[in-house]
Amino acid sequence: MIRILASLYNRENTTGANDDIALDLKTLAADPDKKVAGQAAVKYARRVEYQPGTELVLKNALENGALDTDAYFQELAHLIPSAPLGKKKEYLAEIRSAGSLIGRDVLVMALNSGEEFNAVSFLKSSEDMAELLRTTEPEFGPRVGFGLGGSVRYTEWPRASAAIESHKTGRGMDEVIVARLSQPNTDERKIMSFLLSPQAGPMLAAATPDSPVQKLVAISQVYASQLPGNADMAAMVQAIRAQMKNPPPLPPPGVAMTHTGPIIGPSPAPPGYPVYVPPPRR
Repeated sequence: MIRILASLYNRENTTGANDDIALDLKTLAADPDKKVAGQAAVKYARRVEYQPGTELVLKNALENGALDTDAYFQELAHLIPSAPLGKKKEYLAEIRSAGSLIGRDVLVMALNSGEEFNAVSFLKSSEDMAELLRTTEPEFGPRVGFGLGGSVRYTEWPRASAAIESHKTGRGMDEVIVARLSQPNTDERKIMSFLLSPQAGPMLAAATPDSPVQKLVAISQVYASQLPGNADMAAMVQAIRAQMKNPPPLPPPGVAMTHTGPIIGPSPAPPGYPVYVPPPRR
């Protein structure tokens, strides 16, 4: 019922009943049934978008146990594009203060969309957004290797961080990302994540010998060579090299790295990512 009710609400108010629908959803968000209240609170915030007091509807649902913390911050982040400037700042400051990862993910996707209806200009110029990204950089776990799912999740972060720095300094986003990944002691999996992303394709194709991008590829090759038992890592490196006119020389076979956890297998390549065929298992 809640889903159908919410679907009747639209910006054009084609039913003429937007006010009644919004009031019904707001009322249901306080229902004693927590499942009903949670669904109504989410639909109210997402469909009706910002209204004075919308954050209170979400906060009440959180306090009543109808929403968990992640759901609350997810919807608060979704409110930012439609909120007035003062509320944008208030909501983002709350998300930053809580260090909400799901709130960060929603805002990163909004920023990376490049669409102004997603409040891109506000997010690029917000120090709270910059601080949120600085303090919640995704990290890979202790297990050796990684799947493309984790790779995609990481890649969104440097793009968003670079968009903010580019806005402040005028430096190109690609330049910012490459400089960050070129810092000493950077996790090689972060480098490989970026090199496997669609955004890296043009840079790989244009990379000249001894350029910063070629050096990043060389680092990823050395990392993969230290995992001789993980043929999927070698296949990822090959997918990166296949996009280059000037790939760096391959390193000699390395000694297997010691690890305490299982090697992470591959995930299917998302749309736009280089396609590689894992070697047959023996």
